Order: sequence, then structure tokens, then C-alpha cells
Amino acid sequence: MWIGAQTDGDTAEETLAQSNETIQNLIAVFSQFAPSEVIKTSEFNMYQRERWDDVNRKSVPEGFTVRQVFEVQILDLTQIAAFLDQATAAGANIIYGLQYGVQDYRTPREEAFNRAMEDAWWKAGLLAKANNAGDLVIESVEETYFYGPEYSSEGISLVTEQADRFMPGQLKVSVSVNATFRANLTKPE
Repeated sequence: MWIGAQTDGDTAEETLAQSNETIQNLIAVFSQFAPSEVIKTSEFNMYQRERWDDVNRKSVPEGFTVRQVFEVQILDLTQIAAFLDQATAAGANIIYGLQYGVQDYRTPREEAFNRAMEDAWWKAGLLAKANNAGDLVIESVEETYFYGPEYSSEGISLVTEQADRFMPGQLKVSVSVNATFRANLTKPE
């Protein structure tokens, strides 16, 4: 998820000092729930705010804003609610992108890729055979990768029983390949 704080102030120095204090509090909370290697700065932006002055018909400066956002991975999903409560108490006012996924995607992605390529070779072989062709050679492969939830409908009642539960189910990892093969036509016998 992405979580952080936006701080507004009259001067750049004041705004940055207030932001730094809030961010230190947030980092302390992040560190209670996630190892440091899964806490990353996603955004830091400091800018002067402006407002429209109707009398002078122009934009005029009206203080500064600091926006700092982190990408934080909470590995224990049962701790999400407690994490969000503590982070908002520490000053977080930006929270978005709460999602869950595969922690180590390499093994399931490799398996999905191998199955996709086996399927591509099988289909190419069928097409070659149907057209009296042989000596298949792969010329190019492009792949798209996806993983997403695959929910179980009977799990809904389990979720409603406990406030900190997420929808049970499996994450489905899939790979699609677009493979181009070349084959030599054989002479009819």
C-alpha cells in the first residue's frame, strides 16, 4: 500500500519541519509492522501553494505544501487494521492502493511460463502436422504476466465473522505468450 502525509504551512522551513516530524513518527510505526527492506519512499514533493486573488486578478502565494508517500508492504495481513490505526494516529493522511499479492512471484511465474511455452509448442506442432510441415523453429516470443485473486464464494461467510479477515482464496498466476514459429513444408509422398 502507499501511505504518507501531506503537510501545509506558511513558510517552506516551517512546513518541512512539520513534515519531517510527522514522517519520523510514521517511519516508527512502519518499522513496527514491516521490515525496512519493504519500506520505500515513493514520492517526495514540496511546492508553493497559490490562490486566486479576485481583486488583483492574479495568483498569489499562500504557503507551502510537502507531500511524502511511502510504499509499505505489510507481510502479516491480520495486522493491516492495527497498522492503519497507528499510522493515522501518527499523522498519515494519504492512504491508497491497499492490495495483496504474491510475496515471491518467481517460482509460480516460472511454472506458468513453462506451461505456456509447452502449450505453444504443442499448438505449433498440431498446426505444422495439419499442414504437412516439420522442423519447427521458434523465431520470437513475447509474454504478458498477470497475477490476481481467485475468490472462493463459500469463504464470504468466514470474512463477515471477523473484522480483520480478508477474502480467502488463492492468487492465480498466469502467463500468456505470443510465439512465432517457422516450419519447413515437407514434400508430399
